[in-house]
Amino acid sequence: MSVTSTSFRSGSLLAGGHTPLGETKAQVLLEKNGQKVIFKTFRQGEVMPTHDAPMDVLVTVLAGRLIITVDGTPTEVEAGDYVIIPAGAPHALSCREPARILIYR
Repeated sequence: MSVTSTSFRSGSLLAGGHTPLGETKAQVLLEKNGQKVIFKTFRQGEVMPTHDAPMDVLVTVLAGRLIITVDGTPTEVEAGDYVIIPAGAPHALSCREPARILIYR
């Protein structure tokens, strides 16, 4: 079977065969109808300061271990875990060990 669409893309985020992220450390995998799927990497000790989003956000941990704080409540997550952050909720991230996550917003 052949694929004729020029927008077809594939890759591996788990096996390490993904496109190197370089200094940006984030890659938008899909953007459609105002929603995005974003792949991000973090080094041990990195943080994402407190911020919020106007929509619900789904964070899925592909590798590593992080602490995600939502509304002042920290939750430790690791590979295979996910967190749904309600719209408008202040949230932050602290990386315990090198991590890869997917964000859907």
